Amino acid sequence: MEYDLIRLWLGMISDMGNAALGRILDYFGGPEELWNVPEHVLRETLTEKQSERILCTRDEKKIIVYKNRLKERNITYIYPGHPYFPEVLREIPDCPFLLYAKGCVETLKTDRTGIAIVGARKASAYGKEMAEQFASVLAGYRTGIISGLAAGIDGAAQRAAINVENGFTVAVLGCGINICYPKENYNLFERIGHQGVILSEYGLDIEPAAWRFPLRNRIISGLAKGVLVVEAQKKSGSLITADQALEQGREVYAVPGRIGDRNSEGCNHLIRQGAMLVTDPEDIVEDLKLERRILAAGKAECREDSRLTALEQKICACMGREVLHIEEICARVDQPPARILTALFDMERKGIIRQPVRYYFAVTQG
Repeated sequence: MEYDLIRLWLGMISDMGNAALGRILDYFGGPEELWNVPEHVLRETLTEKQSERILCTRDEKKIIVYKNRLKERNITYIYPGHPYFPEVLREIPDCPFLLYAKGCVETLKTDRTGIAIVGARKASAYGKEMAEQFASVLAGYRTGIISGLAAGIDGAAQRAAINVENGFTVAVLGCGINICYPKENYNLFERIGHQGVILSEYGLDIEPAAWRFPLRNRIISGLAKGVLVVEAQKKSGSLITADQALEQGREVYAVPGRIGDRNSEGCNHLIRQGAMLVTDPEDIVEDLKLERRILAAGKAECREDSRLTALEQKICACMGREVLHIEEICARVDQPPARILTALFDMERKGIIRQPVRYYFAVTQG
């Protein structure tokens, strides 16, 4: 059978647990070897539950039917070696064997650095405001905002990220790829499915379960270069994500909170343990050396605009309909950054371009 279908089959049986499936694959030698193991050998080697799960799904016709069900819902699947599988996930322990994905999946292989923003489900108004502020600014850089679509901090951060022009967010679920949990985030779930990426280890119709969420947290931190905890209690999933980030060699940041507030205990604890205290998004920008994405075009006719200087016309001509970083604009126009920045700000004042987020520019749509 095709290797692509064998990989999908692994996703269909992975509910036994990624770690357990990994041990089974190591024992038999890999996915293709497991597919070809005789039934009696499986039953003699594995537990009854494990062998049944493998055998009941080891049917090419069933796998093709399942693949078609995914396709009907615009859901794809990626795995180590797939063109869109994020290389950073291959670095972490317990790397997922397969991820179901919906949305702009190809962006997972771009040069965007991931920043995870996580925190309390029962967040305060202040916590949500901080999540929105950090997400809005960070999403304006060459980066994506990663979180778990949960109520509270997660949803606030991802909603802010997707509202930024050219902003990008990845939602990692602890349930089936087609299930929105919590239901209150359904509109956000739908938007991310069109403008960002939804990821899950779990296929169609797999209901949420408490034990799945700590497992998905390793993917949230694994996709990120840094994890920001905004509000969290001392024993919470957010701190699990932070611990996993440290194990994976990621940076951990925390917004300090008010003494005596339960939702501040987790962040203050992280700071005492060595997490970087942050009070402004620029703290993370500087620490990770994030690149600004100053940008871009859309209207080719702007080069005909009589309000533009020769340099501004040249900038418009070089951009066409692309979204460009300032370094690319400087290279194409062959001018120093200071002159280009001055021209971009003048173009903004004239209404030719706009700056939806600090340091980011877009051609005004007429």
